[in-house]
Amino acid sequence: MNNRMQGKPSKTTRKKRAEVPMSAAMQAAMFKVANVAANLSRKDEAAQQAARKAIADTIEEWIAFLTENEPEAVDQFYYEVCMMASAGNRRRISKHALMPSGIAEQVEDDLKKQKRRAIKFRPKFHSHRSRFVRQRPNPAPATKSTQT
Repeated sequence: MNNRMQGKPSKTTRKKRAEVPMSAAMQAAMFKVANVAANLSRKDEAAQQAARKAIADTIEEWIAFLTENEPEAVDQFYYEVCMMASAGNRRRISKHALMPSGIAEQVEDDLKKQKRRAIKFRPKFHSHRSRFVRQRPNPAPATKSTQT
């Protein structure tokens, strides 16, 4: 007869597994892995920072070139960038030396229109129906067949 399983098998809990001490060799290996990951992260961040600076420098030259050759493209560029920017970044962008006049006002007007449109068409919750109902700007008048 096999006497191996006389009682219930012992189950190790997560706490007991976490309490197992790590050997010195394992600690050294984990330390090396952490250092390699940190070094790679710093190198990647430095490369990304250099790329962002290169793009910024090139865009500056590109805008200067377009200002002389295609001013409407500069207007469109600043408009699109400002539409995507946060309010704080929009304020900073509007102070750029090459930004055409009037673009900041146009962006603010268009953003206000978008906000009004979003408020007008946002779904309303009707508690008596327990669901969201989309509001329409001009609801169609009810006909006799739908009033029954």
